[in-house]
Amino acid sequence: MHLLRPIDDDFMRCLFKDNIPLAEFVLRIITDKPDLIITDCETQKDMKRLAGARSICLDAYGTDSAGKKYDLEVQRQDKGADPHRARYHSSVMDIENLHSGQEFKELPDTYTIFIIENDFYGQGEAVYPIERINLATGKSFEDGEHILYVNGEYRGDSAIGKLMHDFNCTKADDMNFELMANRTRYLKEIGNCETSSKS
Repeated sequence: MHLLRPIDDDFMRCLFKDNIPLAEFVLRIITDKPDLIITDCETQKDMKRLAGARSICLDAYGTDSAGKKYDLEVQRQDKGADPHRARYHSSVMDIENLHSGQEFKELPDTYTIFIIENDFYGQGEAVYPIERINLATGKSFEDGEHILYVNGEYRGDSAIGKLMHDFNCTKADDMNFELMANRTRYLKEIGNCETSSKS
């Protein structure tokens, strides 16, 4: 327990469990939306709507005040961040959020966010936003699907740099942000973090 870091997926789930303020704080930094309001957040959210389809268990699944959906995942290994996985996570959220009789335009915007321990794209950027574009016009496709790859190696004086530092800390006292530090300290002192394998 004492060596676990927020970037370890089991511990991250414990950090966000029943902790909307922390989820909101982290998502505000990653999405660069300082006014983002999270109204609901579930950890280890199982999604399997179609019979026979592969199920997934989301690390943290949130909804904001505008109804937009957020899947926050941490991946220690690059293979866990394959673009096809991001595509599947995004598609599963779509299936989960459009019910019989609804119009396609009612599909909410979704954000699939992978925090990866390594710099997956190797360009030194803090965040790599993935968006669909119309290749003929060069304009955004505007389908409401957003995928973000967060560079867990990124450091710096910016909020995202400080956050990635905190995600890699084993000690609460070494963290920059009070919300992250207090939750980490609490979990490590009580030692009550149930872990399980993810899909």
